[in-house]
Amino acid sequence: MPNSEANLVCRLQLADLPAIQAHLLALDGTDRLQRFSSPASDETIVAYVRRLDFTQDALFGVWREIDCRLVLAGLTHLAIDPANRMAELGVSVATDQRRRGIAGRMLQRAILHARNVGVEEVAMYFLPYNTELIELAKTLSMKLSAGEGQGTAKLRPATADFVSFAGEMVESWSELAGRSLRDWSGGTLAASETLKRLGSPP
Repeated sequence: MPNSEANLVCRLQLADLPAIQAHLLALDGTDRLQRFSSPASDETIVAYVRRLDFTQDALFGVWREIDCRLVLAGLTHLAIDPANRMAELGVSVATDQRRRGIAGRMLQRAILHARNVGVEEVAMYFLPYNTELIELAKTLSMKLSAGEGQGTAKLRPATADFVSFAGEMVESWSELAGRSLRDWSGGTLAASETLKRLGSPP
């Protein structure tokens, strides 16, 4: 996979559900607690994945290749409440992929989308000891507040304009090109494996 694609934040689709579930199930107990603000069993995560609404919400991820397989290095869920023009952000990054800017890029992409669909306030909840997420929220100019047992980071996106729409359009074109390349690479790999099997002696 080219480096440029490895760094690309992609909007995920329904077909990516298995990868989304695999990414979340791979999180350990501490990471699950930080992601969901409460302990999350395997059953809880599977139920969460099954409830995902791709028609209303937006999910973004960064892919990486492991043993010729594409897996999610990071995942961000923008849960949108259109009636109140609000949205909630949830973010997770694989342990060995942290401190590479993945979470920041995904959150910026999600906030851009929120801005363009008319969301007036974006909120992200975090545990008090999640210092990495707190620092990230600060870099995104989110306003922090502390509550009972957890903190909240909030941001009021700017009103959508031509520049923001154009920015998301460029992102979408890049995603489409990246997805086409992944499909082509997958097809090439499958064809190569088939030829190897056909060429092997019985």
